[in-house]
Amino acid sequence: MKKYLFFILIIPVCISCQKQETSTPIKTIPSTPIQPKDSLMEKFNIQEFKKHQKNNEWEYTKDNKDFFLRDVQDEYWMEVSEKNNPFILRINYYLNGNRKLKALSFHANGFTKGLVVEYNEKGNITKQTDYDAPYKDYPWEKVRVWMESKNIDLLDPLTRVWRDIDNDKPIWYISWDTKKLDKYSNQIIQNVEINGKTGEISKEYTSSFGEEVPEKYR
Repeated sequence: MKKYLFFILIIPVCISCQKQETSTPIKTIPSTPIQPKDSLMEKFNIQEFKKHQKNNEWEYTKDNKDFFLRDVQDEYWMEVSEKNNPFILRINYYLNGNRKLKALSFHANGFTKGLVVEYNEKGNITKQTDYDAPYKDYPWEKVRVWMESKNIDLLDPLTRVWRDIDNDKPIWYISWDTKKLDKYSNQIIQNVEINGKTGEISKEYTSSFGEEVPEKYR
């Protein structure tokens, strides 16, 4: 199972070549009263983790889901992924085992989908932030249909989807492996930017992924 750098704040860490998803226009839902807790990973099982961990990490599979758990000194992390699902559930826990933050994101440190939920140390919800709000005119569901129409493999490690607000305009950034090579035998990556309001393609270009091109050939 792939391991990704987890996040501590509500903004996920993006890989260096991606733009970071901004929180400026995102709708924050006011704190809510105590709500019934769902049973899915409600608490971090500290005893089980300590029993199975190696180098402060534990990986296992259950009910067709892959779990990756980690102790990072001041909190615990959990990532849950499924074989045919491009999204990863990420949860941060307090040292007492209660949830601290929960979010769903596209693999390869892609965009954050839906609500990011924050909790206090007692496990009660204190804040919910809707990351889909700025993209409601052209949401992920439409982006997915567009990608599938192009036969883009959503699960390919080189398929990346992220989004950002650029000059008050919501933009989707999509890149994928074309399965072609350039003259230096690097994989050719197709990049597309889609207007998050209209669904129109605003920019298209290719880039290379692989060994760096020797300076004398640049």
